[in-house]
Amino acid sequence: MEKFDKIVKKFMLIFLVLTVTSAGFSGFFLKWSLRDGDPNFGLEAYMEGTAKRPFAHRVLIPNLAKAVVEVIPDAPKEKLAKRLIERREIEKKYSQAIVPEKYVLEYYLVVIFSFLSLFACVWVLRSILCEVTGDKVVGTLTACLFALIIPYIEVLGGYFYDFPEFLAFFLAVRFALSGNLIGILILTPIAELNKETFFFFLPTLFPFVCQKLDFKKSAAYILGAMFIAGVTYLFVLSRFAGNAGDMADWRIIDHAKDIFRLNSYFITDSIYGMPLPSRMFVTHIIYVVWIAKTSWKYLNEKWKLHVKLAAVINGLLYFMFVLPGELRDLGLLFMSLMILTAYFIRDLIRENFNSESEK
Repeated sequence: MEKFDKIVKKFMLIFLVLTVTSAGFSGFFLKWSLRDGDPNFGLEAYMEGTAKRPFAHRVLIPNLAKAVVEVIPDAPKEKLAKRLIERREIEKKYSQAIVPEKYVLEYYLVVIFSFLSLFACVWVLRSILCEVTGDKVVGTLTACLFALIIPYIEVLGGYFYDFPEFLAFFLAVRFALSGNLIGILILTPIAELNKETFFFFLPTLFPFVCQKLDFKKSAAYILGAMFIAGVTYLFVLSRFAGNAGDMADWRIIDHAKDIFRLNSYFITDSIYGMPLPSRMFVTHIIYVVWIAKTSWKYLNEKWKLHVKLAAVINGLLYFMFVLPGELRDLGLLFMSLMILTAYFIRDLIRENFNSESEK
């Protein structure tokens, strides 16, 4: 009976994670789908190799979908494609979606891989938060919260490669905390094929790597991993050198204008189908500042250094290359935010528990 009880609880936990992940992903897909029909970064552009740079460089998921479709025998492939085209399951549920018949199988696979990446994100994040806070309830709640705030993150643009990017960041931290340095090296080229930002995330792992290696060896290790990431990126870069666009877009002037524009802090958008606060809304800024202020004291030195490194690196990248208010490109800081949020939630639970106990 005890074994059965554990199995049931495990399935209930899986059901919880599946539910919140589905909600978060649906909130994203309802607004953006796969940017269908866009000649610069729609799925057809990826499949045909014509996507605009730097979007063209995010090749991991499209190439994986292509590889899976190629190994399916022709007869079942045609039968499955015909069935998906006739049933139009995605188009019926999401008005933004326009599934290209030519790449219907690839489309469905990209959606599945993106969803599974977010699903895995919650589990990896939960593992980290439960370990760091020492509280499974807090770790679970905070990891689930990450899935639910995805539509708030995916504003001013949402892309399928964001979810593998977040997963790569969380996995890298998980490996670093566990002392699995080989795991990070294996992950590096895979993550870099998905998005070039992994190159910049690697230095934030330095405090955790120092737990296993001394200072010089840790620095050498991080530089070595960055070299692998750099070589991978240069390979991808060379493949799409002839595509329209550039390596990145400069946004410094946009930020200089936007930071002093009052209405920038009161923008709403359609989130979960509702007009809710979006981008750098004033309440969002207050929430983040308050959470950081109240939770900072709980971080040990290695986590504080990780947060500082992530803030400096991501801050520079954000102001140089990202549209003002495009929160998805603050991804290097999401691990930091969720750790701080976990401690904040832990305090809330303890305060409420103590209040109830006193009554």
